[in-house]
Amino acid sequence: MRKFSHWIGICRYVYNIAKETKEESYKKGLRLSNYDLQKQFTDAKKDHKWLYDVHSDTLTAIFDRLEKSFLKFYNGAGYPKWASKKEWNSIPFKYTKIKNGMFSLPGWGVVNVFKFKTPKGELRKSFIVNEIDGLYLKIVVNEPDIDIKRDSQSIVSIDMGIKYFLTTSDSEFVENPKYLFKNLKKLRIANRKLSRMKKGGSNWKNQVIVLKRIHQKIKRCRMDFIQKESSKLSRSYDYIIRENLNISGMIKGNLSKHISDCGWRLFFDVLEYKSKVIKVSPHYSSQECSKCGHTCKDNRKTQSLFECVKCGYTENADLQATFNLLKRGQSLLEANVNQ
Repeated sequence: MRKFSHWIGICRYVYNIAKETKEESYKKGLRLSNYDLQKQFTDAKKDHKWLYDVHSDTLTAIFDRLEKSFLKFYNGAGYPKWASKKEWNSIPFKYTKIKNGMFSLPGWGVVNVFKFKTPKGELRKSFIVNEIDGLYLKIVVNEPDIDIKRDSQSIVSIDMGIKYFLTTSDSEFVENPKYLFKNLKKLRIANRKLSRMKKGGSNWKNQVIVLKRIHQKIKRCRMDFIQKESSKLSRSYDYIIRENLNISGMIKGNLSKHISDCGWRLFFDVLEYKSKVIKVSPHYSSQECSKCGHTCKDNRKTQSLFECVKCGYTENADLQATFNLLKRGQSLLEANVNQ
């Protein structure tokens, strides 16, 4: 743990110095590339020998992280933040090897993990992550594409919701596990105890750990659920149609806590790298009749009931929305094939 703290401190220092150098140069009319920053850093290491304690590959990964942060900013994301102690909890390694049933990390050494299982595919980068219950090794593996042979190309559309986590056009309703709301009572009690303690004291620090463990359990349960549901979809269908939702805008509304608890953004990210995803416009998908095409807000009688005021077609509102999404996705797919 002492070595981890030493390394993470150096990584944070390098990131912040590189960010500051990039910003100051920009104010003077200069744009420093990733290569320029690394070249300056090589010269700086001569005056600061302690920088050699961290392997050069790890420090290169830190510069790459800064570069990606600015690229995301140029594409519309938020401005890169400073590397703080609270948010920085991982050390990256660009190359990883396996030796005698253990992982070998550049500059760090050999790491023995619990219940070692040889990963399938090519080992890429890895991370040592500091969680509340200890250090974890997370690895990224480049697996070969597995083609699942089916009689015909299968396609499905999904509609995200609050009562049901998702609804498929094949009439499957996946219940929302609501991990956050199931643990709200524990969180309230833990927060109440924390508020009555002297900040910075030993009891206060112990209670912070209790609170973090509850949040960690919620996070892991949610991730396990998302991984299983996304894998089920990717194994069953060739193409998955989903709404192109503005989640950042939706979180600002009244249902922000419910949407955050669902983890839609994380689910979409996981689904994206597991399967072929087609994004379609969500506009009026819950108000348009999939039978006659009549679109009216009066069609949606309640949150769960859809009844077309023109043709009288009645269906579950979420399921009805998936039929419209399916049509939109199929139109896009056919247009791409014909091009």
